Amino acid sequence: MWEQSAHLRSLLKRLLIVLFLLTALRWVFYMANHASFPGLGFGEAIRIVVQGLRFDTMSIVWANALFILLHLLPLTWRDLRGYQRVLFALFLLVNTLLLFLCCVDLPFYGFNGKRITRDVIGQAGAGLREMPGFVLHYWWATLTWIASIAVLVFGWRRTKPVGEASVRFVPQLMVGVFGLGIFFLLGRGGWQYQGLSPAHAADHVDVAFAPLVTNSAFTFGYSITESALRPWHYMDEAVLDRLMPLRYAIHRDSTDRRRNVVLLIVESLGREYVHAISGERSYMPFLDSLCDRSLVLTNAFANAERSNKSMCALLAGIPSFTEDAFMNTAYVEDRVDGLGTRMKEMGYSTAFFHGGLNGEYKFDSFSRACGFDRYIGRNEFNDDRFFDGHWGIYDEEFLQFVSKRLGDLPKPFCAVEFTLSSHDPFAIPDRWRSIFPKGTQEIHESLGYVDMSLRRFFDAASQEPWYANTLFVVTGDHTFQYNDHPKWYRNSAGRFAVPILFYSPDGSFTGRDDRIAQHLDLLPSILDVVGYEGTINAFGQSVFKRDRTDRAVQYLGGQYRLIQEDRLLLFDGDRVQGLYDFTNDTLFAYDLRAREPERAERMCRDLGTIIQRHNGAVIGNTLCPDARSPDHR
Repeated sequence: MWEQSAHLRSLLKRLLIVLFLLTALRWVFYMANHASFPGLGFGEAIRIVVQGLRFDTMSIVWANALFILLHLLPLTWRDLRGYQRVLFALFLLVNTLLLFLCCVDLPFYGFNGKRITRDVIGQAGAGLREMPGFVLHYWWATLTWIASIAVLVFGWRRTKPVGEASVRFVPQLMVGVFGLGIFFLLGRGGWQYQGLSPAHAADHVDVAFAPLVTNSAFTFGYSITESALRPWHYMDEAVLDRLMPLRYAIHRDSTDRRRNVVLLIVESLGREYVHAISGERSYMPFLDSLCDRSLVLTNAFANAERSNKSMCALLAGIPSFTEDAFMNTAYVEDRVDGLGTRMKEMGYSTAFFHGGLNGEYKFDSFSRACGFDRYIGRNEFNDDRFFDGHWGIYDEEFLQFVSKRLGDLPKPFCAVEFTLSSHDPFAIPDRWRSIFPKGTQEIHESLGYVDMSLRRFFDAASQEPWYANTLFVVTGDHTFQYNDHPKWYRNSAGRFAVPILFYSPDGSFTGRDDRIAQHLDLLPSILDVVGYEGTINAFGQSVFKRDRTDRAVQYLGGQYRLIQEDRLLLFDGDRVQGLYDFTNDTLFAYDLRAREPERAERMCRDLGTIIQRHNGAVIGNTLCPDARSPDHR
């Protein structure tokens, strides 16, 4: 029987090579993103290795299922050179792709803060266009992938089947069945009742280290097999309606007037970069000065980790509870309660400005779905002398263009401008290089350039007749997570911390509001300011209502998060994974679930109402009132 098992032994050796590579890549991943995993001790590292073997083995078995089957079939011609070449080609193809996903995520994790999932498919166009630059900029990840492929080829040559004197069908069949049984067990991750999912990564290690347990091939493959949304049912509809009514009433204040509205979304603008709020080193002096003349929400959070996902919260008030952006899911045809739609009901003209490539990330189509009639991008700017070579028109020139085009819009208007120069690879014009502080992060110099561009925009806008009657709202779309950050901005709360400013030239918005706020609050807040009268479907609340509930919600890597008061709750949909004092426990070292069970239960219920309400509304296409009515406009 030993002689008849040569092919099984050869198969195990070849797959062990892949297992070795995935284990090694786990620690390359850690070294590349060590700032995201502070406080990792020896004991925790051992648990990560042991538990990681389960996820790695499962990934390898599923990826190599056909290869395993062809290797174990009791065929008389398995040793023929042609058959072995087919096996080698299949082995190399499958595992090269598997290792590619893991190597891409070595630098990419720093931007997303999670392992790769199927949402990366929605970014494939931009990724392919920028691939040559990424390959060179992150050369170490490229070399790691190439070295991994070399190990695969070398290992294959050293693991040829030896010792099989003759092929006897019955013993070979028994060996094959035995081998398939082993691989079936490995392919489900063990004897447990259910197969492994990303949520199981936190079963034996601290939740902060869960991304080290999984691998990017596993999370990508798992996300492909899962439906976009699950219809959670935590409570009866009557209870849900009482705790989380979807309809949100806005009553017009007779003192309000119909101001113009300009929402400025600054790429990757985290709270840490605004000294007036964070107390950290100043990289944006103009924005700091604007804080002195604005109402500043000092405890505000983004609802998503990426631009196109944040747009869903900013323009449509939709929580980002899917791996991919709403506009890339199966629910993209759902009607939404967009900011532009509601502003047009009041007689506003609407426009969305973005100096990027028209059509990229579907900003044009989604902004139209949210009621913005005009999309003005790189094509409309129509002067590629100022193209940055990557994402679009430099912010300085495009913002000057925006200030002029706003004057052409019928009044009152509601406009959104989304900047881009503070996006990796942080291209700024040569004449501005070495002018702004380079700081300690790749983004710092470009933030100085964007800040200067914003100052010039406000200088130009202040000369326009529409300026005095305009509300400016400034925020970041998300934060930038690559490179080292101050400790608090590395944890699960700080990585979503963004500034939100309300500024009006007449001085009607000043002061600081320390209550928790989120991007979901901007849609009802803007409608509140301009005097909208009626009800909307909303998951946020106007920040101008003193009795609002302080909260912010996020979803990242299969984990829901609720920030409420001074606590942050981590929840995987079925069970609470952690409760932390995010204001004082900088590194999230103390899980408070055991000490504060009632608070954990209350926050879990509150988060459950939002999840159930959101998923039900998206699946049922009830995000927008009368969305199913053919007469709805």
